[in-house]
Amino acid sequence: MNSCAPVSVVMSAFQEGDSVAQTVASVQGAAVRPREIVLVDDGSTDGSCDRDWPPGVRVLHQDHVGIAAARNLGARSARQPVVVFLDAHCAVDDQWLAPLVAVLDREPDALVGPAVRDHADPRFVGCGAEIVDPLLAYRWRPVTGTGGEVGLVPGGCLAVVRDRFLAQGGFAPFTGHGLEDVELALRWWRLGRPLLGAAKSVVLHRFRSLAPYPADHQAWLQNVLRTALLHLPSPYLRASVMACSRLPSFPTAIATVLAEPWVPEHSRLLDIEARTVTAYVDRWAPRAFGRTDG
Repeated sequence: MNSCAPVSVVMSAFQEGDSVAQTVASVQGAAVRPREIVLVDDGSTDGSCDRDWPPGVRVLHQDHVGIAAARNLGARSARQPVVVFLDAHCAVDDQWLAPLVAVLDREPDALVGPAVRDHADPRFVGCGAEIVDPLLAYRWRPVTGTGGEVGLVPGGCLAVVRDRFLAQGGFAPFTGHGLEDVELALRWWRLGRPLLGAAKSVVLHRFRSLAPYPADHQAWLQNVLRTALLHLPSPYLRASVMACSRLPSFPTAIATVLAEPWVPEHSRLLDIEARTVTAYVDRWAPRAFGRTDG
């Protein structure tokens, strides 16, 4: 008989087709399963979330805003002390939940991620990531030992104690897809909280060269700029903005972001900062900002 962990798995879905049902089946079929799955339909029109779901699956609906808003809605609705955010195009190992919960039992303030294998090529596996360029893109880190500290927990699978996550405002109010995990990692670092990998937890992820929906480059660029403005000191901020300025949607993106009320959050983060972004860059993003003089 499958055992249950005190976990709410939160899955957001937008135009996922049959992948979302396959991911739900994988999670529920594991030897250790969550007590509930909260599936947030982010305005899909393909019917992917309109199914007769098995017990233990709750479906919430919202207009299409993006993955950050969908995950926040799922976390607020979750009924278990641990939330695991999982992409809707994954398959999980039988024992995937236990190592994540064990790390959070020891380090309840942490963000924790599993070892992630490429579904198409299981030889590729990473655990945690590091930022590699001024646009805040990241690269997976090779698995070493049982995990340990990482620079970033990619959002494809991310575990956190629900109350601590919500107390810090959840994911930032980003639109579309992208950067919500980078912003959260920088915020968690600045709070002095651990970012950890749990390599004994294994998730297979379907990395896609083409998403099943049109790419929204402006929303992604706005999320890059929001993250940079909130967290990066000069000269890293300058390097990031200059990299963004080379992209066609930059004028509209920067105007949109600068018009938002980002200054109070920037000031709040400075007031509560326990570790600096400069220390983060030195450790986890030295190649991203190796040249900051223009």
